[in-house]
Amino acid sequence: MIRTLANGKSGLISNQNRIDAISNNIANIDTSGYKRIDIAFSDILNESVNRLGVPITAKSKENLSIGSGVKGDVTVRDFSQGILKETGKATDLAIEGCGYFRLKDGNGNYFYTRDGAFNIDSNGNFVHSSGLLLDINGYVGLNNNDKFRITTKGEILKFVDGKEEFVGQIKVYDIKGKDFMLTKGENIFLAKDVVEIDEAKIKQGYLEKSNTDIIQEMTNMVVTQRAFELNARTVRLSDEMWQISNNIRGK
Repeated sequence: MIRTLANGKSGLISNQNRIDAISNNIANIDTSGYKRIDIAFSDILNESVNRLGVPITAKSKENLSIGSGVKGDVTVRDFSQGILKETGKATDLAIEGCGYFRLKDGNGNYFYTRDGAFNIDSNGNFVHSSGLLLDINGYVGLNNNDKFRITTKGEILKFVDGKEEFVGQIKVYDIKGKDFMLTKGENIFLAKDVVEIDEAKIKQGYLEKSNTDIIQEMTNMVVTQRAFELNARTVRLSDEMWQISNNIRGK
C-alpha cells in the first residue's frame, strides 16, 4: 500500500505539472512569437519481481517488473513556427523560418526572442515590450516621423529626399541546443551557443503568432485532468485499505 500511495502521489504531481503547462499555453495564445510547452513523462524505477519468495502467477516468469511511479518535471518546448499575421505596422517584424532577434540590455548582455513587436523610442531605438533594445549593426537611429523600410535581409533603409539611405542591419541568430535555453520572462530567452544566420528572411509589417493550437490544448487538458482524477482515486483507495488493515490488526 505504501508503494501504491507513492505511485499515486507521483502521478498527481506529474499531471499537475502538465496542467500548469497547458494553462500557460492557453494564457499565451495571443502572445506574439510564443512557443508552446509540454511536460515529458518518464518512469522513476522499474523493480524486478522475479525474486525468491515472491509468488508469480504469470506464464512467463522472465522480465517481470513493477513500477515505482512516474516523473513529469522536464519542460519540452515546441519550436515550430507560428502563423505570420500581417499588421501593417512598420516596426512589426517577423522571421520566416528559423532564427531569433537579438536583444541587449544596458550592461551589454544579449537575449533572444521570436517576438518582433517593436516600437521606436525617443532615442530612435527599436524597443521590445520587455524594455530591451533590438541589436542592430551600424545603427545610426531613426525618428518616429522617418519613413523607412526593412528588407528581407534585415537592412534598414530610410527615405531621404526621394532616395534610400542605409541606417542599420538587423541580424538573425540561430541557437544550437534549444532545449537548454533559459526562459527570462517577457517571451525572451538566454542562450550561449549562438550562430549568425546569413539567409534569414525578415518580413516587415508582420508578427508571428503563437504556435499554440487551442483545440489540441483543450483536448490535452481533458485527458490530463482524467489522469489526475485516476491518481487521486488511487491514493484515496490506498488510504482506505490502509485504514481497514489497521482496524483489523487492532482487533
